[in-house]
Amino acid sequence: MSTVINIMSKNPDFAECKTRLKSLLSREERVYVTKHMLDITCSVVSEFNTTNILHLFPNKDGMFIKSLSNKYNITPQIQSPGQLSDKIHSILNQDNQTFEKKLVIGADIPSISIDEISECINLLNEYDCVLGPSNDGGFYLVGTKANAHFIFENLNMDTILIHHLIAICKKNKISYKLIRELKDIDCEKDLLFI
Repeated sequence: MSTVINIMSKNPDFAECKTRLKSLLSREERVYVTKHMLDITCSVVSEFNTTNILHLFPNKDGMFIKSLSNKYNITPQIQSPGQLSDKIHSILNQDNQTFEKKLVIGADIPSISIDEISECINLLNEYDCVLGPSNDGGFYLVGTKANAHFIFENLNMDTILIHHLIAICKKNKISYKLIRELKDIDCEKDLLFI
């Protein structure tokens, strides 16, 4: 089965990154943390013989993104506008015609490994949707096949909790599976996990 792995991130050189860390870290430090985590995620994704796309906000400009693209053979694209749910739906929907398995990964999970992505890809042989919950109630990874990505359609949410997605899957009889919970980096105490 053909697979695409999509990474979502702000472009650290052109967007305000990790704004919840403003009281602790300078802009330069927040840019550094964001770049470091994005490099980790791209490195892990590059281990797979898949099509890999980096979706960036607000643009795909700059030497850092060019360097990542060359280093990890990943294609940069600009994120579509809208709320988080709109962006995820757009990414998964644009890949709908070409790929059988479609993944979206956040770029702020420094502990992500080949294991979670491999498990997601393998579970998509059996399930329509695979979710990687984060410890803050959200998620760091979603994998879909067929038309299961419609769970994001018309959600109109910037904060999407894992229990929302599970409820939508159950309501629509979409088979789903959860994989290991990981820690994302959003606030001061999270920095201990980098």
